[in-house]
Amino acid sequence: MAVHISISEIIAETGKLKTSKEKVANLQKHDNFALRTVIQATYDPAIEFLIPDTPPPWNKNDYEDEAKAMLISDSRRLRIFVKGGGYDNIKPIKRESLFISFLEDIDNDDADLLANYMICKKPFKGISLKVIKEAFPQLINETTNG
Repeated sequence: MAVHISISEIIAETGKLKTSKEKVANLQKHDNFALRTVIQATYDPAIEFLIPDTPPPWNKNDYEDEAKAMLISDSRRLRIFVKGGGYDNIKPIKRESLFISFLEDIDNDDADLLANYMICKKPFKGISLKVIKEAFPQLINETTNG
């Protein structure tokens, strides 16, 4: 059975590495749609969330290992919470409750990462924008003036 590594584990592991070169290599080694989606949503100023930028209250789950891959398999659901993601007409209260449900479905550390970094646009500890651009050159929209 395959051992799953969560997005938060990839981010934490990368942030602890010493050199930019090691960080870039680690991000590229674990490259997947979910990782790119979370990084882009966190660092790209063009991506605008349609939910409050403060962590909502949610209940942590006790799935442990089963939840590790949930964000990876369900990352496409994140577009519900982004302006222009195709779900702009959902009522704000409904969107916020969907976000809370999403956080409750995924790995607890991944939920913390989304709620405390991604929606707040707070860079991940130990991972600079320069490292992100080097690892995934086309990922961040440079044409946006914040």
